[in-house]
Amino acid sequence: MFRLGTLTLLIVAGLINLSTATVDAQVNLPSQQLLNRYGLEILWSSQGVLNKDRDRVMNVAIDEETVYIQSQNGFISAFDSETGDRRWAQLVGRLDSPQLPLTSNDDTILVTSGIRLYAVDKWEGVRLWEIALAEQAGARPVSDEERVYIASQEGSVYAYDLARIYQLYHANKLPKWSIQTQIWRHATSKPIKLPPILYNNQLTFASKTGIMYSVQPADDKLVFQMSTDRSISAPMVEKSGQLYVCTEDHHVYCLDSLRGTVIWDFIARGPVTTQPQIVNNRCYLSTVAGTVYCLNARTGITEWESPESYAFIAKTENYIVTADRLGNMLLLSLDATGTKAKVAARLPLKSFKFKVANGLTDRIYLVSSQGQTLCLRERGNSLPKFFRNPDRRPIEPIFADENAGQDSTADDNGNN
Repeated sequence: MFRLGTLTLLIVAGLINLSTATVDAQVNLPSQQLLNRYGLEILWSSQGVLNKDRDRVMNVAIDEETVYIQSQNGFISAFDSETGDRRWAQLVGRLDSPQLPLTSNDDTILVTSGIRLYAVDKWEGVRLWEIALAEQAGARPVSDEERVYIASQEGSVYAYDLARIYQLYHANKLPKWSIQTQIWRHATSKPIKLPPILYNNQLTFASKTGIMYSVQPADDKLVFQMSTDRSISAPMVEKSGQLYVCTEDHHVYCLDSLRGTVIWDFIARGPVTTQPQIVNNRCYLSTVAGTVYCLNARTGITEWESPESYAFIAKTENYIVTADRLGNMLLLSLDATGTKAKVAARLPLKSFKFKVANGLTDRIYLVSSQGQTLCLRERGNSLPKFFRNPDRRPIEPIFADENAGQDSTADDNGNN
């Protein structure tokens, strides 16, 4: 396997020490006294790897197990999502080469930088392989067990064969023979700036023109095609047979994900430019105009809206967590009818620029531009709630009954 050289690893170690030594003077953590008022607590706090004098956080990505911090210089720091332990920190690609947001699966992360695609071991941070792309990527990669799919700035989607990639990798023929890994190309008329999505053996993507294509991943055979009036403004999301699509003319469409037919259509007060978050049959929308909506995911009916909120962050047991335009974190509570949301607390956390939209679990992740990473939870919730993939939730320990095995005929004193 390919590993970074000793010199690069020494540089990484130096950056870790430099960054960790200075971050506390720049970013103030919320006091536990303040968090206690609202039943919150700090689960962990960690520091990403970056040079504080010339580097900043560019992207933050999460899955159920890991939080990833990507810096402008190309460093990626991976933290355990429950303990905050830094699993690894690695330079991926060339120094100062811009990266698109990464994609993770069970054991690998995929990162695009320019016309290169890199695969990194999710748990150890070891770089596995790299291939040269046919065109510069326009959005983060997506993958299944057999292929990787790349949307390009030139308006095409490419499929690359993973088995062939590993075959050439083990033969030391990458990235030179990368062209041999390409399976098919689907060309559109305009750039593709948003990532494709995979579900039910379908790959769905959209060009800048607003035309959506859904194809079979194996051979690019068209399943359905749909045209919207304006360009799609946010990454799409699919859940339980429904595909959620946002457009620049303030529309949010819910489609049958298999056929592309419209189930419902909602019009917001402004464009939705961030991915809708689907949690417990609720669809949370964040608009540029500064309103967060909660819709019934099945019907599209508005359950409540919060004009004071700018972006959805997370759903905990007692709160809907959002952010306002000034960067404060808001805790919203609902009335008895569940139709009105009011601000129960406004926490001054402006120094944490990246307030991560988390539709996966009930954890709250906050990241500063300098890489300080904070995880909050509600007190008493020792294990996270898993919304999108509940089967991945850790198993709670089962304690034996102290009275187990005693004779059922025994009296209160234990006598027969």
